[in-house]
Amino acid sequence: MPNIHEILGKRIQALRKKAELTQLQLAEMANLSLKHLGEIERGRGNPTLESLHNLSMALDVSLMKLFDLEIDVLTTEVIEELAIGIIQSASPSDKSKILKILVALSE
Repeated sequence: MPNIHEILGKRIQALRKKAELTQLQLAEMANLSLKHLGEIERGRGNPTLESLHNLSMALDVSLMKLFDLEIDVLTTEVIEELAIGIIQSASPSDKSKILKILVALSE
């Protein structure tokens, strides 16, 4: 299952794309290195509170909005990636339950 760093990274990436910014543009606006921003978006970086504040300012969203990690605000591509990760890490019993839920939803 994706960890909080991965989910937050995907959220930041989705907001960046929605704002039609490249990683380089956002990194410069948030006073971050391109490498650090890439690590954050991949869920491998551990941003400081100051970095998160700078990102929220650069993306023109509040910190509250930045941390709005509800699934419905993510892109379809990100939702699919997170769902696949959850399924892959599930136990065989849980995979069976997930399949039953998906079958019921598709009817």
